[in-house]
Amino acid sequence: MGNNKFQETIKACSSCLMCRHACTVGNVTMCDTNLPRGKALLLLALQKGFLDWDERAVEVVYQCTNCHVCREWCPPGWDIAPLMLAARTEVVEAGLSPVEALQIKQNFESHGNPYGEVHTQIDDLIKYLPISDSPEVLYYAGSTVSHRRPEIAKAAVSIFEHCGTTITMLEDEPDCGEMLYVLGFRSEAKKCASWTLEAIRSSGASIVVSSDPTCIETFRHGYRAWGIDVPDDLRFLHMSEFLYNALASGKLNLAGAVDGIVTYHDPCSLGREMKVFDAPRQVLSAIPGLKLKEMRLNREHSPCCGNGGGVPATFPEIAYGAGANAGAVIQETGADILVTSCPSCQQSLRKHVPGMVVMDLTEIVAQALPRF
Repeated sequence: MGNNKFQETIKACSSCLMCRHACTVGNVTMCDTNLPRGKALLLLALQKGFLDWDERAVEVVYQCTNCHVCREWCPPGWDIAPLMLAARTEVVEAGLSPVEALQIKQNFESHGNPYGEVHTQIDDLIKYLPISDSPEVLYYAGSTVSHRRPEIAKAAVSIFEHCGTTITMLEDEPDCGEMLYVLGFRSEAKKCASWTLEAIRSSGASIVVSSDPTCIETFRHGYRAWGIDVPDDLRFLHMSEFLYNALASGKLNLAGAVDGIVTYHDPCSLGREMKVFDAPRQVLSAIPGLKLKEMRLNREHSPCCGNGGGVPATFPEIAYGAGANAGAVIQETGADILVTSCPSCQQSLRKHVPGMVVMDLTEIVAQALPRF
């Protein structure tokens, strides 16, 4: 980690505790080593030769959800998360990867997805889509929707049909590779990115829409940062942005009432990374019968659900604790419905808000479509 920016981050974070209250993982473990300051001191000690990579050092760099909450509470905007990802590549190169990370790598090698599953749960949906030579949109499901939340893809297809948008989906859709990258397997992630871009180009669509913000953030920003050439004529939209545009153009008619008080959870990738805050709120506000009640912590300061950075695989108890902490903030609102715009967030938070209906934005919009 000889990058000058990284060195400046280590210098700044190792002497500051300004964001200690906000660390997603630190608020679960209550361990100073997990705070940005503790992580920076660890990296400094490793660089100076005071420490070697050992079991505890490896644990610390993999105990980060890559949520960037600390950055939002830092006046100068220092961010320790990219250093954790860089440190993981050093762990991989040293042959010290956690066994759980190696299992995910094996899952990709065997089946092309982090879950290690042969078939998706949306195979039939793709099979019965109308075939178009020039689709307007490629709906990219992503591994979490394909293997864990297929109802989101089904809701998305119904919305596209309502809007008169011709779509296609990829059979044997390749994963975007983000999980490999955050676990430190950079060369494997780049191969995955090349396969995915090739598949996207072969679809014939120039607009890619996904309900998974991590995939869209990876397409928009990640690939270029990895050194992958992304064609300029490809446009990547999160589903919330597509919905907002369709609403503004009059293609989306939300005439079906959904009664209740709703609160909205900003996912890390969509909010803090892509700054998409208003689009999902505008869409929710257009649904008859819904009353939006904001969480105490929202937008840039929205609590991380714990399901990022590979932590659910490497340290599931930390991921669960982070989800519980986020759930406590959500429940303060007294809302009937929790809506988020990320399948991983939905997967986590549905365990931590008893009594609340937990929906993806795509699902609640599909429910609000007019019924004839």
